[in-house]
Amino acid sequence: MDAWLLENLHADEPVVALWQNAPTIIVGQNQNTWAEVNLDYVKEQQLPVMRRVTGGGAVYHDLGNLCFTLILPVANSGSVDFSTFVKPVVKALHNMGIPAEATGRNDLVIEGKKISCNAQRYQNGYLIHHGTLLFDSDVDAMVHALNATEKRLDDAGIKNQIFKKISRIY
Repeated sequence: MDAWLLENLHADEPVVALWQNAPTIIVGQNQNTWAEVNLDYVKEQQLPVMRRVTGGGAVYHDLGNLCFTLILPVANSGSVDFSTFVKPVVKALHNMGIPAEATGRNDLVIEGKKISCNAQRYQNGYLIHHGTLLFDSDVDAMVHALNATEKRLDDAGIKNQIFKKISRIY
């Protein structure tokens, strides 16, 4: 969807889309799928693997995950940064009584545990920003479908450590 919008959008106004999809693995534009995804598990579970137009890490989507896409016409890629997009999301979560906060460049956390990751890209005069909100995702399936690496974890690079790094909003 995002790739199509970037190629075909001709709007002067921002575009906002909220969406969900069935269990799917989404890998970043420049990622090595073989390294990021547990291909045996994905094949066994018949999970589709898709590539998005933005960078960032591999993510697991399911119906417990609310995705959002924001597209703005902008003059250049430096005119809008991640905080422009994540601050309103944090504010909306706060209004719902959820103590989320932005951390790092592109994550949202509750009590230090990730509930959202975000990515963006500038193309054809538009900046696309999309993110995930883990409301009630199947974290067990996420852990099995994605290959965790020590580089991405503060603790030992084993899958059980992912549970210490990820939370759900509810």
